[in-house]
Amino acid sequence: MKKLLILLMLLSINTAYASQALLITSTSQLLNGSNAFGAVGDYLLSNDSVKIIITDISHNLSPGNTGGQLVDAALIGGTDDFDLFYLYLNDQWPRQGNYSSLDIISSGSPEDSAHIRVRGVDSYNSNISIATDYILYDNTTSLKTVTSFKNNGTSTISNYGVGDAFSWGSNPFIPGGSSSSDWLASRTTNTLYGYYASSIFNALHGSYWSDVTLEEISLSPGDSAKIIRYFCVGNSLQDIYLTVMNSKDITPGTVLGNVSANGYPVENALVSFIKEYDSGPSFEIKTDPNGDYLAKLEPGNWTCNAVVLSQSKEQNIQIHASTQTIANFTFNEVSPVNYTKDTLTIIQSPLINIPLFVLPGETFKVEIYLPESESVLSLSLLINGHITALSFSELEIPSEFGLRTLEAVLPDTILYGLYDIELTSTGTDSMDISEQAVCVIPDYKKEFTFIQVTDTHLPSHYYWGDSGLEDDSTEIVDFREVIKDINIINPDFVIHTGDFINDGEIEYLGIPSYSRAKKQLHELDVPVFLVAGNHDLGGWDATPAPDGTSRRTWWKYFGWQYLNNTSPTATTTQNYSFNYDKSHFIGLEAYDNYDEWRYDLYGSKSFISSQFTWLSQDLAEHADDSLKVLFYHYDFKHELDLNTLGIDAAFWGHVHGNNEDSSYPYSISTGATCDGHRWYRIIKVRNNEIIFNKAVQAGYSGENLTLTFSDNNTAQIINNFNFELNDCLIKFDLPENHAFKSLSNASLFQIDSLSEPKFIYALADIPGNSTLEVTLQTEILTASANYIPDKYFTMDIYPNPFNPETVVNYELSNSGKVNIDVFNIWGKKITTLMSKVQHPGNYKLTWNADDQPSGLYFIKAEIKNTSGNFQSVKKCLLMK
Repeated sequence: MKKLLILLMLLSINTAYASQALLITSTSQLLNGSNAFGAVGDYLLSNDSVKIIITDISHNLSPGNTGGQLVDAALIGGTDDFDLFYLYLNDQWPRQGNYSSLDIISSGSPEDSAHIRVRGVDSYNSNISIATDYILYDNTTSLKTVTSFKNNGTSTISNYGVGDAFSWGSNPFIPGGSSSSDWLASRTTNTLYGYYASSIFNALHGSYWSDVTLEEISLSPGDSAKIIRYFCVGNSLQDIYLTVMNSKDITPGTVLGNVSANGYPVENALVSFIKEYDSGPSFEIKTDPNGDYLAKLEPGNWTCNAVVLSQSKEQNIQIHASTQTIANFTFNEVSPVNYTKDTLTIIQSPLINIPLFVLPGETFKVEIYLPESESVLSLSLLINGHITALSFSELEIPSEFGLRTLEAVLPDTILYGLYDIELTSTGTDSMDISEQAVCVIPDYKKEFTFIQVTDTHLPSHYYWGDSGLEDDSTEIVDFREVIKDINIINPDFVIHTGDFINDGEIEYLGIPSYSRAKKQLHELDVPVFLVAGNHDLGGWDATPAPDGTSRRTWWKYFGWQYLNNTSPTATTTQNYSFNYDKSHFIGLEAYDNYDEWRYDLYGSKSFISSQFTWLSQDLAEHADDSLKVLFYHYDFKHELDLNTLGIDAAFWGHVHGNNEDSSYPYSISTGATCDGHRWYRIIKVRNNEIIFNKAVQAGYSGENLTLTFSDNNTAQIINNFNFELNDCLIKFDLPENHAFKSLSNASLFQIDSLSEPKFIYALADIPGNSTLEVTLQTEILTASANYIPDKYFTMDIYPNPFNPETVVNYELSNSGKVNIDVFNIWGKKITTLMSKVQHPGNYKLTWNADDQPSGLYFIKAEIKNTSGNFQSVKKCLLMK
């Protein structure tokens, strides 16, 4: 009886995962990719890995004019970017199969295929009958497609070209870079697709199309012929390539390696593998956050090439079946450094973790640590590669903590967004940049949104001495998926409630943690307000670092030097507040003092009495504000009484779980970002009252919220949450020599005409459980008087940033008078590099800026010839 029960269970499992062919009778059976055109009445082939939809004969699609087309395919649980795949005959558009019937040959089973056959004739020559079989075997990701042709006429048909056409939704990957190949693959943002055959074929590739001729055949009266090819689905280019090798019974070998620069791993470095000299790559892959890669290749001799910031290295490798080969790449002097140290120097406020909101025309303060003997020369805002000089003055009275205070005035007209602030001065440290520190907004919204994240534990959940510490980046990957969602949702700001770093001491011990974590904050497109938690500050007894290391490292990257003051009346904890209009937000430092550093001052846990003194003063100063919100890591001694303090809501973390609170005042914890949980909380405020808060997850594969571009002008947002998202941000590239015309399903927020490329910012509302497509329409502009067409002049500057020399490379296509000058940020000409008539050719100039201070400079080229006067300006950064 027991054996019979097990057999019945196995049969039920096999049946559940059997391949099947069926008619689609409801929209719930359809896939939902960005190019999914399936409809009720189409046919579905599926197994335990893949779903594929084939159109019914009555369902016509443009540009195809018949049915029997593959219109949608995806790994089960995924989405797709595929468009069309159909028979393409004799290289004539739109000649193809004109089908008149579609039948299910096999409905599928665990032991059998799902099999559909369409029948018809050549749409130009009805004497040629055509039958195409779509066959999907169980436990595979490949669709076998067999098309048979028969000449039913009385005369011979010669040189009859048979092949396929398909729209990938993106440029295809072409092994070897040639039009002749035996496989192709798409590289879309979602599921990947492959097309392969048993023999070499010729293909013509457009931006999103491939037209393939498998062979040319001759058919005498009554003769038949067939072509066989395969369509496969995967999660990566490697999946497609392995499928191709498997179909040819090729046993691959493995090559693995690491790419590093300046002693740090390089993420997303492109590693290419070339089989034949002077050909394009036959396979390529990108490195993971640890700089590692692993590729499976067919046996043979390969050239392996890695590229980092326009620098490349290569080595020859030999691949043997079922054997592992190592290919590591080390770049010693690559600029910029992957994990910029970016410790605090001159600018102490605003900072990336404590930014400012500023409206056009407003005055704001910048606090600096600079000896009185040195002078501030300039103050500027930087965004998207362009610079805005600020008028400023210095207050005579220093700040409470001995810092000098500058007052800067924002221009009345300025691009909205998140800016770096740059200061230049006299002295040894002549320049400092505080990154993503100033958020310029058009106005304060009556209804705004902020997001809470917490417990990221970057870069990994390992401590000093743990095996794998230096290689593991799993928490960076988790946080990155949350950041992707945040950048789509486009909240007004983010609060991070601590345990940003897992072990605050390992930076001191030589492993990047703070520097890597701070680098990841740059991936956010919105301001973030960060408070410290126990993992950030506490110190660990098992870590061989001096007591107080983690706290002082925090100050070095995110804090203020004066916090190291041991005076009984000194401010020793980093607490701060900010306002979004009349909503007041208060961030408190929280910690467990694990290494008992300065125990008499900090005790065993936060909070300490000086923090409550500061909190009382801050609340008194903002008594008239309509909403008061606390955010901190954890109330370790359970000292906060929200009712007594007059707080409306408190948001915190530490417990790695969601504790909801529906009673006023709200005290709410949010689940951790780390360990694959990827929690974050969306809070909406209307008229200074919290009206909505929801804890959600980014999802293991980022599937809850996605933004994809099917081409440069069409974006799709999929919102799988059950609530509406408002003012989601979509950023389009504006093609060169084009102007904005209109947007569908979105409103225009702003046009950045100063960047290269130029950007269009659009805002869209996405209902819950829905998909929205937003399309940008542009119009072509005539060339302006200052535009230099490529046919006249091209200019490039390398290296950039530089110290102290950079090289100006330029190409002149027409003879003319050439002037090339260098200007500083105040518009003063520093030097002239070139001033004479030159003839067509390639030229090189070197500028040695050894006598100039660090800062931003402009290299301006003016060309005068018979076609007119033209200008080009390039920016370069001198970093001494």
